[in-house]
Amino acid sequence: MAAYAAALGRPALNGTRAKLERQAVDLLAQGLPEPWLCDRARELAARGWSDLVQHAERSTVPVEGRRDESLSGRAGLPKWCGTCGEANPAARVNARFRTLGELGGGEKCPRCHPDRIHATA
Repeated sequence: MAAYAAALGRPALNGTRAKLERQAVDLLAQGLPEPWLCDRARELAARGWSDLVQHAERSTVPVEGRRDESLSGRAGLPKWCGTCGEANPAARVNARFRTLGELGGGEKCPRCHPDRIHATA
């Protein structure tokens, strides 16, 4: 996570980075907003911690913009096709993960990325 490494002032160790990325994907899939999670990740580094799930559960910072977990995604976000984003569940609620090839960095999915769908509509 870039927010964690930036607050840490150096790159995170591989194991810590992988753990935080997995946790962030899971928390995004549960409907927590990305900006709120980035703020929590920065707090982790400042406190010398490395468990984003535990910190998110204990945080007293209000979660603004949290989506109803019964929704398939953000308002205005087309339903996820389920095949792009390397089957990452975060793609269900975050269009940035709806790519072909490298997660978050490849071509936008023609089946469910909002930029591609709205361009053809």
